[in-house]
Amino acid sequence: MPSQAQWSKLNEFLAQVGAYDEAMPLAVNTLNQLRKLVVFDQGRVYFMDTDGKVFDEYLVGVSKKATKAYHGYYAAADDERYSATRLAKETEKSLRSAEAENFMPKGQGVSFQRISVLDWSKEPHDTRFYREYLAPQGIEFSTGFALHDADGHIRAVFCIDRTHPVEYSRDEVIMLGLVATHVDNMFRKIFAAAPVAQGDQIAMLTNDLPLTERERQVCTLLLRGTSPKGIAEVFGLSVRTVYKHVQNIHAKLGVSSQLELVAKLTR
Repeated sequence: MPSQAQWSKLNEFLAQVGAYDEAMPLAVNTLNQLRKLVVFDQGRVYFMDTDGKVFDEYLVGVSKKATKAYHGYYAAADDERYSATRLAKETEKSLRSAEAENFMPKGQGVSFQRISVLDWSKEPHDTRFYREYLAPQGIEFSTGFALHDADGHIRAVFCIDRTHPVEYSRDEVIMLGLVATHVDNMFRKIFAAAPVAQGDQIAMLTNDLPLTERERQVCTLLLRGTSPKGIAEVFGLSVRTVYKHVQNIHAKLGVSSQLELVAKLTR
């Protein structure tokens, strides 16, 4: 079991991460703070819309080229055997089953997330995924977990990898399970909470930056983890118009991606 010192670190971690009450900042800071509890060399968070499509990502120690290749081809290679989203959906099914057994409302049951670790030395090395994608990065062990919205849909998938040949210890796996369970609970509550008044929170964060009212509304929903498609549905706009608003926001705030925007507004 984790030591008293590790429990103290976990409490400190949850206090720091829990200070964020928007979906994307919560997920980003979870990955950033996670290294205080578990050692890893590469970290990724994939943000998903309600259709299960990845619309953004946050990377630590991973090149954009590698993830572009992953999304473009290798996630679907070998019958999606090593797709992070497929593995997350399997976890989602087990959580939904636990909710049903405990008569919990849909998506609101907080079951302990059991963490699985992939030891790549024990996996087949003749797959395209291993030969062309994984081996060149030198990844030895992989693990991760998923975060859900109030309806139980996966909205963020965490993948953490080690490139050095030291397996995740039993205590680290237990710690990851505790982190996943608690942060998932925080994440669900964000989506279950009543939306903040449109523009108010962003107005405070951006002070006198030159954003229009619609741009502030779009910023608010971006921070809440809503995809461009979801924003278009909220305001009755085309996705193309939403992307135009996003481009204007990026230009005005001097950022080049949604994650840079999140970092700037929550700094």
